[in-house]
Amino acid sequence: MDSPKLPQAQFDILHYLYRFRFLTSPQLQKLLKHSNIRLTNYHLKNLITQNYIGKHYSRSLGLANQPAVYYLSSGSIKLLSDKIDFDKRALKRIYREKIRSQQFIAHASFLANYFLYLRDESENSGHAFHFFTKTDLLAHPYLIHPLPDAYFARVDKANNTKRYLVEVVEDSSPRFALRKRIEQYCDYIDDGKFTEVTSHDFPTLLFICPGYASLIYLKKHICRIYEETSLDQIDIYISTKEGAFAGSWEQIQAEDE
Repeated sequence: MDSPKLPQAQFDILHYLYRFRFLTSPQLQKLLKHSNIRLTNYHLKNLITQNYIGKHYSRSLGLANQPAVYYLSSGSIKLLSDKIDFDKRALKRIYREKIRSQQFIAHASFLANYFLYLRDESENSGHAFHFFTKTDLLAHPYLIHPLPDAYFARVDKANNTKRYLVEVVEDSSPRFALRKRIEQYCDYIDDGKFTEVTSHDFPTLLFICPGYASLIYLKKHICRIYEETSLDQIDIYISTKEGAFAGSWEQIQAEDE
């Protein structure tokens, strides 16, 4: 039996939810570049009716006035599994999307907002821009595991490309987990697989922290081991979530110690 034919806008919504996991209607309106939120909501309503997507409201009192978030529901699996752009490993997790934590959803929402910020910035500057979510990166087995939160590249008007790996730190991230993640990057840089497979220099590493406490800790730890490890071979920048949207980045170097 052939898969039902969806309007392009509705298929685009499914694709964005596949890539970003959780999105609000205002985010989807921006992603789709709809001039009117009612058009976005019309397509969302149709997708819910067909059981392709679900809707989640926050149960937290402090977030009660926040818009609902949408996610792929199990009804979309058969439809999307026939498409070559959808990884079957990613489709299997759809069964669990309904029970994701509020923190997980907020993490996904931040990355979607950061993508929108970078896209707008690139369009305003006239630079080419390519962005890969963690879902997109499943197709690149040579990357560090666990996968980074995102990877993006900017190409300026002189055709120079700058590449970035993004790690978003959360308030709940234990300090030992941050140290372990740095160690994983050291091993990955030493392995040389990224350059071997892509023939590109290792990307700039961006750490986005929830606030200054985690930023200061991460900065001190990296500075302490900087010259003793392969971290001195790459560029590392650090920012808070608020600073990331203002383009406020601090480069970490040995002399910061």
